[in-house]
Amino acid sequence: MTDSNVSLTLADVETESRRFGPFAYVATTGERGEPHLAPVAVNWVDQRIVAFVLTASIKVRNVRQNPRATVHFSVGESTGWDSCIVWGGASIVDTVEGRRSLWDRMGYDLAAFEPGGPEADTHVFLVVEPTRATILRSYGVGGRETWRRS
Repeated sequence: MTDSNVSLTLADVETESRRFGPFAYVATTGERGEPHLAPVAVNWVDQRIVAFVLTASIKVRNVRQNPRATVHFSVGESTGWDSCIVWGGASIVDTVEGRRSLWDRMGYDLAAFEPGGPEADTHVFLVVEPTRATILRSYGVGGRETWRRS
């Protein structure tokens, strides 16, 4: 069993989360406290988790009201039933300049979803700046490893 007091670096969290693949669930909370969970494609960009999402999505509305999010790279047989959860501050990149800076950094062709390119305002980037993370080994039975921004 892994010691529950094992400390990770943010680089460890990023490396570990990549083995789960490019999809995760992003949880946000609206102004009345109602949770919202949605699957998204994500990528790490400059030690932040980034997702390309519809401007009109509930995720975006929630982050504008409550700038926090949780990203859960889910459990699966291919990862030995491990999971990775990252909490952090969230923001929306909605300017043309901001969208241009992230456009080619997601690991897939965004034009398939937004043919208008970064100049179109129908999509934005949801960015999570990690503040803490937990890796649960085999649903936590195999241990817990943590990271926290100091």
